Amino acid sequence: MKKLFKLKEYLTIEEAAEYLSSSIEEPVSQADLYWLVQEKQLTMSVKLSTQAYVKGGQYITPQDNDSDTYQVDYNLATNEALDEQYQINLDDELQVGENRWLAFDKKVHVIDGVWDLPMIGLESYEIDKLYQKEVGGTEPTLDAINDFFLKRDDFVFRIQTSLQLEGNQYNLTALETKREQFLRENGLSIQDLKHSNNSLALGCLSADVLDELMTLNESLIPYENGEYPESDSYFELEKPSYQFVIKTQEINQFTQSLEGKPREIKPLAQKANTKNNYKQEYNKAQTQIKYKNWEREAKKIKKKHPNKPKTWIAAQIAKLPIAEGKSADTIRKNIKI
Repeated sequence: MKKLFKLKEYLTIEEAAEYLSSSIEEPVSQADLYWLVQEKQLTMSVKLSTQAYVKGGQYITPQDNDSDTYQVDYNLATNEALDEQYQINLDDELQVGENRWLAFDKKVHVIDGVWDLPMIGLESYEIDKLYQKEVGGTEPTLDAINDFFLKRDDFVFRIQTSLQLEGNQYNLTALETKREQFLRENGLSIQDLKHSNNSLALGCLSADVLDELMTLNESLIPYENGEYPESDSYFELEKPSYQFVIKTQEINQFTQSLEGKPREIKPLAQKANTKNNYKQEYNKAQTQIKYKNWEREAKKIKKKHPNKPKTWIAAQIAKLPIAEGKSADTIRKNIKI
């Protein structure tokens, strides 16, 4: 069976545990694999069963710590040089550490295949749930970023839950793909849609399905000048189907890293303690990020209202979403201005 596994591009979690056990001649359980993934000693992937709609991006570190903007002179999803530079507001991006952000390009891409997991969002939560289930633990609380992320090379991709119904340069390809997929799922083609005025082809659709199809199609009908209708409406997307897997190459590299080094499989209780320590470090980092956000906002308010006291500034921050329900007194104690 080990020789057969080597021929595969990726393995299911059950297969990976069996393959790794055979390779290192030690018992390896699925719980062991989930733990290794959470400890970032092993990279897990997903095999997409359906297409996913994503925006690509990468980590950025601004040179000016006090600036709220960042100049982009390359495509954030591909690193290709841009004809025109542009500025992004860091408040609109995802802060993942002190002076470190995840910034995303606006274009929506349609992907399938096998993708790695960066373990920064819901994917981390899902793996933790599986680990706790294997060891008989309690279901974890959701303390991760409430988005599902994928990774390839140095780029991170955020799965989209909706598509803006505007056929602009960022959404056009994704909307066309979604329309084709929608038609295919209902046994229709684009030709059926084009000739719908002279055909009963669409008569088999329910009122709700027909309404969704027409909404999609209208966003893809340009004006005479070639421009597409502007819209603030969004088309809800279903969560893509996927299977957790581990690439065979990843297992082989991990095995090679253990060669010549005695490896102790820690007791599950010890692993649980390690996981708790990891969570504590994560929560501590998130708290520091929160304090930094408060301080940045405080500096902006102070600039606009230089004569206002610290207590007043803290009270203004307490009214904002970044306060996360904390009191003005708590905010005041954790900002320096």
